[in-house]
Amino acid sequence: MKTRDSQRIWGAIALVVLTIAGVGAAMLYTHPPGHRRVVFYTDDAASIRAGDTVRVAGIVVGTVKSLSLEAKQVRVEANIERGVFIGDQSQVQVRMLTVVGGYYVTILPIGKTPLGARAIPKERVTMPYSLIQTLADTTKITEHVNQQPIKESIDQLQHGLNGSNVESVTTVLNAGNSIADTLERQRGELSKILSLSDEYIDRLASYRDRLQEYIRKIAILEESLILYGKSFGDSLTGVGTLLEDLKWGVVDLYYPHRDDFLEKARAILGDLRTIQSRNGALVRLLGRIHDRMERALDRQNNFTRPELLATDVCVPVHGSPC
Repeated sequence: MKTRDSQRIWGAIALVVLTIAGVGAAMLYTHPPGHRRVVFYTDDAASIRAGDTVRVAGIVVGTVKSLSLEAKQVRVEANIERGVFIGDQSQVQVRMLTVVGGYYVTILPIGKTPLGARAIPKERVTMPYSLIQTLADTTKITEHVNQQPIKESIDQLQHGLNGSNVESVTTVLNAGNSIADTLERQRGELSKILSLSDEYIDRLASYRDRLQEYIRKIAILEESLILYGKSFGDSLTGVGTLLEDLKWGVVDLYYPHRDDFLEKARAILGDLRTIQSRNGALVRLLGRIHDRMERALDRQNNFTRPELLATDVCVPVHGSPC
């Protein structure tokens, strides 16, 4: 009997010791030495896992221990170092660890009074992305919008696309297609014009040397006519001087033959004026032809104007020095 009683006593003692050891181990696991518990709530815990690090000011101070689902929220429990101050107005932010994935919990210690055993409410908890919150914010954007004008506008648009207006839309589309076809045809005509311009430029390039020769000859003719006009004017001046010198001898001869002399003088003066006017017009015409030829050749990149033309040379004549 004594042996059985002693065995029972030793068994009870062993059971008590094991129970105490188990409770102590559980207490050490849930409340490690030098750590304390912080609880916060959230309505979406998709980004939180047990074992995620908890940081304050970027320094790791603990880990997430457990998550439990309650009626309208998720309870998150974390163990942090006991010496870290957590105020009663502290906020929790769940942030992305890397661009490829992973998250960590950061606590913003706000407030002068320690948090103690109180939990941080979900209003002060921010998740990196919450589908529920996104949908809720979307409804806030449209909740103050007056739907009646939008509905009336849609109804009017639907009414406008009924009946004969459908044919109007078709007509507009057909007109757009016609414009597109016209532009396509004009593009072909423009291509033909460009081809013709290229051919003209090629032909002009092949006649470049001949045009340069024409420019030289026209310059010579223009300068010759200018010199001829100056000499002709000087000759008229000389004739006038000669007549002035002979006027006393001519007076005796003039009166008997006055009518014949006046008639011939008028004819000669008319011819002289005609020659002088035609000479000036011809010089101006040659100048315009000369300028146009040079402009036509200037449009070619490889055109070089002759270094010296006849019009660039000054030939002194009597009464017209250079």
